Amino acid sequence: MKINEHLRHAWLSPAMTLTVLAAASSATYIPPAVAAETLLEEVLVTARRRAENEQTVPIAMQVMSEEFLRTQSVGQIEDIGTKVPSLRISGAGGSLNEPLISLRGQRPAESSFAQDQAVPMYVNDVAISPTQGSNLALYDLQSLQVLKGPQGTLFGRNSTGGAILMTSKRPGTELGCYAEVKVGDYNLLGFEGAVDVPVNENLQMRLAAHKLDRDGYQKNVANNPLRGEEFHDEHSQGFRLSVAFAQNQFDNILVLSLDENDIAAAMPITMAVNSSVGLGAYAPLAGWGQWVEGVQRNIARNNPWKIETDVKAKEYVKNIFVSNATTFELTENLSIKNIIGYRQIDFDTATDIDGTAFPGFGTWTNGAPGVTTNTRPTTLDSEFFSDELQLLGSAMKDKLDWIVGLYWSEVDATQDYLVQTSPGPSFDSGITQAINTSYGIFGEGSYAVTEAWSATLGIRQSWDDRELTVSKWRDLARTMCNVTGAGGAAIPDCSRSVDEKFNSPTWRASLNHTSAAGHLVYGSISTGYRAGGFNTRGNSDATLKPFDEEVVTTYELGHKGDWETVAGTLRTNAALYWQDYQDIQYTRSFDQGGSTVTRTENAAEAEIKGIELEATLAPTENLILTAGLSFVAAKFKERLDLIGGVEVDTSGNDFVYTPERTVSASATYTLPVAASLGEISVTASVYWQDDMSTHALIDQFPILPAAFGGNWSQADIDAMTEYSNVSSYEVWNTRVDWRNVMASKVDAALYLNNASDETYVLGGLNVVDSGGYGANTYGAPRTIGASLRYNF
Repeated sequence: MKINEHLRHAWLSPAMTLTVLAAASSATYIPPAVAAETLLEEVLVTARRRAENEQTVPIAMQVMSEEFLRTQSVGQIEDIGTKVPSLRISGAGGSLNEPLISLRGQRPAESSFAQDQAVPMYVNDVAISPTQGSNLALYDLQSLQVLKGPQGTLFGRNSTGGAILMTSKRPGTELGCYAEVKVGDYNLLGFEGAVDVPVNENLQMRLAAHKLDRDGYQKNVANNPLRGEEFHDEHSQGFRLSVAFAQNQFDNILVLSLDENDIAAAMPITMAVNSSVGLGAYAPLAGWGQWVEGVQRNIARNNPWKIETDVKAKEYVKNIFVSNATTFELTENLSIKNIIGYRQIDFDTATDIDGTAFPGFGTWTNGAPGVTTNTRPTTLDSEFFSDELQLLGSAMKDKLDWIVGLYWSEVDATQDYLVQTSPGPSFDSGITQAINTSYGIFGEGSYAVTEAWSATLGIRQSWDDRELTVSKWRDLARTMCNVTGAGGAAIPDCSRSVDEKFNSPTWRASLNHTSAAGHLVYGSISTGYRAGGFNTRGNSDATLKPFDEEVVTTYELGHKGDWETVAGTLRTNAALYWQDYQDIQYTRSFDQGGSTVTRTENAAEAEIKGIELEATLAPTENLILTAGLSFVAAKFKERLDLIGGVEVDTSGNDFVYTPERTVSASATYTLPVAASLGEISVTASVYWQDDMSTHALIDQFPILPAAFGGNWSQADIDAMTEYSNVSSYEVWNTRVDWRNVMASKVDAALYLNNASDETYVLGGLNVVDSGGYGANTYGAPRTIGASLRYNF
């Protein structure tokens, strides 16, 4: 089922959206099951490091409650991207545990463990770094907040795109629990539960746990020992202990958690071969005809759930997390707060990079072709520590609210990898250690000039130290060193270290007006920066040259308001923004002697213009309608790319994996049944996105034959252009909730996700210009499931 084209282009056009914005719209999301009379209840957020009514905060954001996350079947971090305008989340390669988060067009080129992300995630105000393994905390949450735009004054990890804040549920003051069992197709079986144990009036504890097992979506159809094996499954488990203690002016909340995920990793599907360059050109000369044939079978099959592979791909991640927040009220108008964070990650991954059953390149398999014993998966071991000290207060008869603070964090991560790069075989092997240390001092104040007008001003100074040590070899035994010293000199121990320091001030200013009707209109200017660093794949002077920090300035106008209309109670949220994006960090790939090499550079400047609109309407007490739309125009205004050894002006190119328009909508109807039966509601939701490009140089494909001396054929140009354009798609979900079944303490639910079984691209690796191939990762197929929940 497709959205009517005429309606879509009309109501999603920039002019139409600007008209809606001028008419004033804006606000927060309320869970579908909430009745009309509670629609305008206060929603508390912590976007400015203190509890505030979301309607009074001059920041574009979206808040998702515990109820919303459960009833919308949000179980993976990727699911959030279909609920928030301008937010898009995909995995790195085929990994489910390395999310790439894009917000308002800002998307990192890769999920490197040594680089900061544009949109960091926080759990209990502690930054999650690195991103590997950050997909394991989405259970028993109090709320999830998505903040849009630079977070350059108040948050531990300075960012350019925004922040995602997840808050664990705080222990309750009364004895209580819930237990939920989930079943579904693909042999889904899951459990989730929590229990509150109040020791006394000052001390409470909460223990939450979850476990989920599901068969894989993908099945190997290759004629080898792995035939029939399933991939892209789920086997996760974890528990979380929260301990809260409060007495007089003292409050402390400690959270300890352990989460694990052990899966047969999702396989990226190689769907393009460029026979004019890279592996596409080299493979026939090297006797790799079987690899090319395997890719052609993928293309002909056009089914991401039937794959061919010679590697028993796997991912294992263990995440140990600790957060401790201590607050002490010094006086009625002054308090001090300290937040300590610790995180340890063990991450093992093995995958078939070439995407076929041919033993080409990917994780090394010890033995003859078809023998798939994984002996050397890539491992990542990381430890993270952080501490943030805040002093919060109010003054001038509560007209001024202010906060000042200090921040420190350190990540020490080591990656040990061995990758087979040809069926010969040849190898790329290495050990990379990164130590990232961050410091910050910040302050922000909001002053009520009058009852209607207020202003906010914040500033921060950040310092970042980046250290990298690399050891690289060309062979399995690690005897052929592949690292050179300064000037290309040999290194006896095959180990080279580099370090660099970065710093930048960032600030935020906003002016807001609140009308007598409670409508908020605001204008703001905010800046953010992302620290520079080093390419973890570097091995020489040229490739280990540091790249600089990137910075962004965002200008935003917004409106938040509640309305009483003839159609019912309405809450809306609108934002219009323009971003000036400088020194963008960009990872480029190159064909160097038949091998694909990469380096990270400050390659460009860009501007991003966008509009966001969200609305929740309650025509009656039994019906809730929601809609969200986003328009993002992200283009480079200054950029040069190396094409065939020549610098080519690529200004005006679009951002990759950034659809211009996205739409999400839902309708929830609560059936008018007797209270003795319980409460029955039906929800239908849809997510739609525009087409998008997956290659930054797609506009330059026609000139590549000349740039490469006529090596690209016209057939390759046409095929690579078609492959690098992903068509628009839509995903429908439905759900039936039966709460308090027959007036009991039992809730039941039945859901159908991706009801039309849409096949859609989430992300992938597109190196058709240098590597000669491209691979896609896909969203989940149609799934059906049910749950039974007991509340005590």
